[in-house]
Order: sequence, then C-alpha cells, then structure tokens
Amino acid sequence: MKALKSYLESWRRYRDFQGRSSRSAYWWAALIHPIVFVVLGGIFATILDLDTDQIGPEIIYFVAYIWVSIALSVRRLHDVGRSGKWLLIGLIPLGGLVLLYWFIQPSSAEANDWGDSGAQGHPSAASSATEPEPPQQTVVNDIIR
Repeated sequence: MKALKSYLESWRRYRDFQGRSSRSAYWWAALIHPIVFVVLGGIFATILDLDTDQIGPEIIYFVAYIWVSIALSVRRLHDVGRSGKWLLIGLIPLGGLVLLYWFIQPSSAEANDWGDSGAQGHPSAASSATEPEPPQQTVVNDIIR
C-alpha cells in the first residue's frame, strides 16, 4: 500500500516544486511508473488490436508523467539539500550518475530552505524552544550618542 500511496501522491503534487519528497516516495513512484505504462500498453494493444511495434494511447500517459517526474525529482533534490536546478546536470554526459547518487542518499535530517524533515516522518531537528535568542540590534543613533 505504501507503494501505491507514494505513486498517487506524486500525481497529487505534480505542481509542487517547493517541498520535499523522501527517498522511498521517489523510488516507489519510479518503480510503479513503468509497470503502469506496460499495463496500459497491453490493455490498449488488446483493445485496439495494435502490433508490438506500434505506439498506442499510453504515450499520453508517458508524456503527462514527464512533468510529474520532474516535480518529484526536484522535491527529492530538495530533500537531500540541493537546489532543483541541479536536475539540469542530467543533460551532460555522466550527469545522470551524479543525480542517481543524490537520489539514493538518505533524507536530510535537518531543516533546509525547502522545509523541515518532519514532512517525511522524522522529528524536526530545529525547535523554537532550543534555539538561542537572536542578538538585539542596536540603533545607529544610540551608538553615536
């Protein structure tokens, strides 16, 4: 059930490029996507009597999932403390290996620019009760006097 929940969550958050996604949420969705694609291909091939080398309507699903996959990848990069702009490294040779390394890394336990780790089920590392008070700023007029 966790796999299906992660897959459906990736579709629900297709517009979210700001949050974080855990390692398991990323990999479950990445595992289920090709399974759904192959099943849709089999269903459409049977219904429409397509040959094995013909592309059917499942290509629409594939194109739609590209956007979902980009959003999920950006959130996964956020979870390991990287900016989503690092996804562009996949356009250069061997850049995909760097992305793969980051995608298999565990979630960052501390809060970062994209949220705290509590969204992935971990307790938040930062707590307002334990944080020191910021230093009081002095007014320039007080220093001059």
